[in-house]
Amino acid sequence: MDDTGRAVHDLVAVVPGLDLLPVDWVLRQLNLIDGNVVWLGRPGTAMGSVIAVQAWRLTPLAAVIVMAGLVAIPRDIDEAARIDGAGFWRRMFEVTIPLTLPVIAVAALFGAIMTFTDMTVSYVLTRGGPTHATDTLASWAYFRGIEGGDVGQGAAIALFLFPILLAGAVAILRAVRRLEAQ
Repeated sequence: MDDTGRAVHDLVAVVPGLDLLPVDWVLRQLNLIDGNVVWLGRPGTAMGSVIAVQAWRLTPLAAVIVMAGLVAIPRDIDEAARIDGAGFWRRMFEVTIPLTLPVIAVAALFGAIMTFTDMTVSYVLTRGGPTHATDTLASWAYFRGIEGGDVGQGAAIALFLFPILLAGAVAILRAVRRLEAQ
């Protein structure tokens, strides 16, 4: 983090009232919390915050992929279901979702690969803390290899990701192939 970013972070952390978030306000209005929550200062809430930001980042990509799948559904199939008397929900669960499941699986595969290999969210928000609660394998490889000076161990940690991601990708693609065969 550069000096300007660290100064802003320190100012927000030290001066009371500068850490007010719209999320805190909504939760207070719903009487779910009494005061402000230190979202990035506790291990449980920090990991939840990192997961929420990562989901926020991946939602547009997933939406574009799913939209492409929805556009690829032939109109004839939907019209045939409509003529046969199928309502909205019946067409949704028996036509639209089954035809887009392979595309949804590909979107999930891209999301999983991007999440596992991306360290920027946890690095920018918490730098792996508090107490290494938001460390990922990618950030751990960076901290050990680049910042820690042990490039060999950092490379070993990074290479550990490959078989995990390969196994996940093979599992998802096999499931997609089975779905398409049905």
